[in-house]
Amino acid sequence: MNEEEARQRCEQLQAEHPDRETHQWVPVPAENGEWAVAKISLPPGASPTNSETRAEPKPQADDPRVLPPWLDPPRGGLA
Repeated sequence: MNEEEARQRCEQLQAEHPDRETHQWVPVPAENGEWAVAKISLPPGASPTNSETRAEPKPQADDPRVLPPWLDPPRGGLA
């Protein structure tokens, strides 16, 4: 089997094979210059929960660059 034939076989297996939900097929070069098809197990997917996750807006914190009035240098604070 040449590379193109191996790619076509992979596409066919991915479309028709009963294990297509849990496996994938990829073309791989063999030692003799031919090509073969390798079957790879896929990791289990997360189960659908039919829920939606949204990030809550964070409350605005005070600006850390603004000094409180008792530390403000023009008013006699730290310099």
